[in-house]
Amino acid sequence: FTPLIRKRTKISGTTCIALRILQNRLYYLLMSDSNKMILDNCKLTYFGIPGRGEATRLALSIGKVTFHDDRIAFANWKEIKSTTPWGSLPILTLSNGTTIAQQRAILRFVGKEVGLYPTGDSVKAAKIDELMDAVEDINAVTFKVGQGLEKEAKEAARKEACEDGGVIHALLTKIDKSLSTSSSFAVGDKLTVADLFIYCTCNNLVSGLFDGVPESTLHSFDRIMSLRKTVRSNESVCEWYDTCSLDPSIKIPVSYNLLV
Repeated sequence: FTPLIRKRTKISGTTCIALRILQNRLYYLLMSDSNKMILDNCKLTYFGIPGRGEATRLALSIGKVTFHDDRIAFANWKEIKSTTPWGSLPILTLSNGTTIAQQRAILRFVGKEVGLYPTGDSVKAAKIDELMDAVEDINAVTFKVGQGLEKEAKEAARKEACEDGGVIHALLTKIDKSLSTSSSFAVGDKLTVADLFIYCTCNNLVSGLFDGVPESTLHSFDRIMSLRKTVRSNESVCEWYDTCSLDPSIKIPVSYNLLV
């Protein structure tokens, strides 16, 4: 369109603007189709639990990407582990055979391809990364509490850590305060991978995965709770869990249910 505008100097300024808008829209439409092709028929390999794979499953579902949800049994992990790039899951395998490992690397990649991670706003991207890095600490902090103790003592220690003055409570307080005050999303005014990452990590925290962490741990954090409700009520997220409920082999913790 640009050469056309330069040659026809009699075209009005309004028409030029309209043509440029159309040009940009066509460009992003073509890019969107191209990106969807990159992900189409990819395979996400992870265990049969939400864990560290669920945020990417949701991102792919929201992006309407056709993908193979490859859920492996824990019993098979020992023989598979040595074949993975870093001895861990999840792993994303593209249709051309390219593999991408590490949870957040996969999530950012998918996010860029489906419009859930900014490619033209480096500050917003950095804020998303900052939040995901901080939220990742939830698992490490929680696991460390009561480590080496007997079951009953460990549960008591974790329960205390989730109360005001405890290390888990302190971290959740910082995360809650860092979330957007102008919307129910983590960064900005629309859904990003940060929302999906926080949603899944917080759900895992209170899912029973960590002995001793009360189901009510998140209830006093208004912004986190608002974000969880926003993500879970997303139409594509609802469709994903409706589909999962039809497969008896897929077990979804109660913490992932719709919130009221």
